[in-house]
Amino acid sequence: MKNTALITGATSGLGLSYAKYFASAGYDLILTGRRREIIQKNAEILQKRYHIKAEVLIVELSDPNGISHLLSCIRDRDIHVLVNNAGFGLKPFFADTPREDIEKMLYLQIWCVTQLTHCVLKGMLQRHDGIIINISSDAAFAVMPHNVLYSSTKLYILNFTEGLHTELVGTGVHVQAVCPGFIDSHFHENAGMHMDKNKKGMFGFRQPDDIVADAMKDFRKGKVVSVPDAGAKRIRFMGRFMPRKAFYKMSASFSAGVIKKKANTSASHK
Repeated sequence: MKNTALITGATSGLGLSYAKYFASAGYDLILTGRRREIIQKNAEILQKRYHIKAEVLIVELSDPNGISHLLSCIRDRDIHVLVNNAGFGLKPFFADTPREDIEKMLYLQIWCVTQLTHCVLKGMLQRHDGIIINISSDAAFAVMPHNVLYSSTKLYILNFTEGLHTELVGTGVHVQAVCPGFIDSHFHENAGMHMDKNKKGMFGFRQPDDIVADAMKDFRKGKVVSVPDAGAKRIRFMGRFMPRKAFYKMSASFSAGVIKKKANTSASHK
């Protein structure tokens, strides 16, 4: 019997790339997502290409009923790999964010990650073997305007993963937090953000497959926190060592620049 990898948010982007990675390594898959037609088609492609089984569960993990359904589906299953990838961004300032969206984000990116990890961890500890990969973000290192809640949840994921690592040393269960920068996926469009994905250089967009490949290289080296691109590494450095007053000033200036740019863009389209 093959080992099984559970990957949340596996319809596209980083989640799909992790699905391809573990399928190519011979793992059967349990994939969660919301867009049934797309994720089912991807699952069929992975099954044929890698000769594995790919089970699809359509669940809304930002809703209590969704996570309860997923937990009931996997409770008696041996999960050897868990990738907590499902997530979304929010565009407005925190004060303008609807309460419903706040609850969904907190539930998905904190409570869901915590419950899924707790559910699979006991079995992993009994087998003395397991991998848990939690997708954080470069936003965990430096919170910015329009990004307050998202950054805070990603910081939780980072701290949670590092804390787990300290508890799991010597157990055979290994954890990693992945903190990528800009990913060429549907993430920004879904959050109502319009980004230039053709931008190159330090803060350019990277392909999900490349990010996963770099993160898994870090995993094999034993890196608990993977920062798989140069732009995210720079943000991490700034968040650690930049004086806070200077950081706040830079953050406010950046926000003002974004607002001005949006105003000019709107005016030019009138």
